[in-house]
Amino acid sequence: MPVPSTVSFPHRRNASGFFDSICTRCHITVASARNEEDLALYEHDHVCNPIRLYQLAEDRGRFGRLAVGT
Repeated sequence: MPVPSTVSFPHRRNASGFFDSICTRCHITVASARNEEDLALYEHDHVCNPIRLYQLAEDRGRFGRLAVGT
């Protein structure tokens, strides 16, 4: 049985009127789309870059959790 993902993708509306999908695990913008519903496909296919996750973990270790916004 697959383990449920703890990653979520909050959405924000940017200055150009598009919706951005943000990965809560690696903190990147996964996709931008005019229609918010279109973001689901990109979110489903998103895989966090392991180097980015390592860098975030290192930053948390050096500066604490609040320094990187989590």
